[in-house]
Amino acid sequence: MKLSRLICTFLLLFTTYAVAYEDSDIDGVDDSIDLCPDTSFDKLVDENGCPEEEDYWGGLTLQFGNEISFDSLNERVNNYTLFGSYRYKNWNLSLSNAQQTTYDINNDASTSRGDLYITTGYLFDNSEFQTKLSFGAKVALADSDVGTGENDYFSSLNITYFLNNSQTFFGHLSYSLNGDAEIDYQNSLGYSFGTGYLVNSNWYSSLSYDYSSSIYSDGESYQALSLFNSYSFLENYFTSMNYTYGLDEVSYNHTISINLGVTFD
Repeated sequence: MKLSRLICTFLLLFTTYAVAYEDSDIDGVDDSIDLCPDTSFDKLVDENGCPEEEDYWGGLTLQFGNEISFDSLNERVNNYTLFGSYRYKNWNLSLSNAQQTTYDINNDASTSRGDLYITTGYLFDNSEFQTKLSFGAKVALADSDVGTGENDYFSSLNITYFLNNSQTFFGHLSYSLNGDAEIDYQNSLGYSFGTGYLVNSNWYSSLSYDYSSSIYSDGESYQALSLFNSYSFLENYFTSMNYTYGLDEVSYNHTISINLGVTFD
């Protein structure tokens, strides 16, 4: 009789424990105290269920591109762009520069160094939304015939909503504070919104509407439709192409940019 009671007590305690204990990510830490509930099962974790510290030096992305703008007029603008971005966990720091060449009707070309852009940002991430807040500055290296010839400051907010594993919707909002220059430029507001689709594990495509107010008091706002495609290959390499069709009366009708990049993790 005592033995049967002991067995029943043991089974009752075991059943209660089995029902109460739940370990969704199979890391050996109960979900009720697991601070990192989605840890991969092959990772070593601490008492909180979070991966043990590993040496992580961040990631680096380098990108080179060419952008051509043209329309029915007799002028075509060619930009060569360099871009570098370093990311550490949710932080990133990026630098970009462009060299612009303008070709006129007589095929005479004038070249100026482009402005330097410095940006830092932080990414807030969860299962459905990604929100990135960025701040930056434009250091004027180009003369006023090509650029504004002034140092500007800007901030931006990017929000991406993941409808499912393939479809996303996104929005972008930016505001620029223009510095002192010979011409009294206005501060400018810009935004864009669109949708993207992951065609397969290597190919991503998106369509967006882009808007930016003019830096001139009597200028027309910039408006355009953009079709973007990115394709990754050879593990760390990727290429991207963006086509923009201008909707306003002063911007170029067509802009095509092609980029080649590599990532180091």
